[in-house]
Amino acid sequence: MPSPNAELATLIGSALFGAIAEPGREGGVTPVRLPSWTRAQDGADPMFRSTVAANSGVRLEFDTAASSMSLRLRFTRTSFFFVPFPPRPAVVSVTADGREQHFSFDEGDVEHIDENLGTTLVPGSESTLHIDLGPAPAPRRVTVWLPHTSGVEILGLEADDTLAPAPRTRTRWVHYGSSISHCLEADSPLGVWPVVTARSLDLDLVNLGLAGSALLDGFVARTIRDTPADLISLKVGINVVNTGGFRVRTFIPALHAFLDTIREGHPRTPIVLISPIVCPPHEDAPGPTEWSPTGQALGTSVARRPLDGQLTLRDIRAIIETVVAERSREDAALRYLDGRELFGPDDLEHLPDALHPDPAGYRLMGERMAAYWRATL
Repeated sequence: MPSPNAELATLIGSALFGAIAEPGREGGVTPVRLPSWTRAQDGADPMFRSTVAANSGVRLEFDTAASSMSLRLRFTRTSFFFVPFPPRPAVVSVTADGREQHFSFDEGDVEHIDENLGTTLVPGSESTLHIDLGPAPAPRRVTVWLPHTSGVEILGLEADDTLAPAPRTRTRWVHYGSSISHCLEADSPLGVWPVVTARSLDLDLVNLGLAGSALLDGFVARTIRDTPADLISLKVGINVVNTGGFRVRTFIPALHAFLDTIREGHPRTPIVLISPIVCPPHEDAPGPTEWSPTGQALGTSVARRPLDGQLTLRDIRAIIETVVAERSREDAALRYLDGRELFGPDDLEHLPDALHPDPAGYRLMGERMAAYWRATL
């Protein structure tokens, strides 16, 4: 591994929001959304690690009068054995002066994950992102939103004026969730629904929306516990059903333990516990999720037995609401939000696979969550 560029590492580390800066393979800086110590506890799952490396909500923020910037980037996109199409392009979005620019890249490394969870890395070329910002009489905020669908190593950064990392003065919102918070289906990093909310309210977002996850992992709870936060939201339940990962007996104490751990570091921080959005296949049928030949989510085909403890989404919502009601007697900063208020039965036209919203659906969720925060804060 080449020696890291100390000047670049300092600049990126200071300007990076929503992730942790780690040394990259090629001497650059790689953002990741969970600290390195968690990798000793994640089961060495390559799908989970690719999700952690994908930069949902991650951005570089500068105050600068530069009229142009240039970044050297090396993307790592992931190809999954169960997905019948190539990896999505890596999209970088730039916001400045009320204007949005979007840049799409197909090059870079590709990590192939096979049915045995083996991995093969196919090297690719690095990319150069040229950003024309236009002249500015004084420094203004320039934000480079990294791709929500892929990992990236930042190899170089140049500009025609000083780049000052943005100050960390805004209200910090830490959000935890599944693929429905990761938003791989969004058409750009700006389409991720927590990003829509954060931009609307000028929040400093840390998005721990982790596709295929939100399974109440202890190492994620400890990460949230140790991360400075002014607001916390936890959107849980869909993958509890999708994976068949919990039964009634195990889900309830696991949810309590997750909350207990977070409260160790944030005893009075407002926490909103959000139940699942609508998902017709699982409203009354447990998982694990199965898939039709046309890519539609289905409930499990395994027959149920009396008192088997399997969970449907109706069960999950009732449990979460009860847990919040019980705990809020002594924890006034804990609230419940029914996920169907963010995306409900009237929105099914935006649920193409019966599980994940489309880009328009994610925008609706972001707008509705912004309205919720405005009404409750």
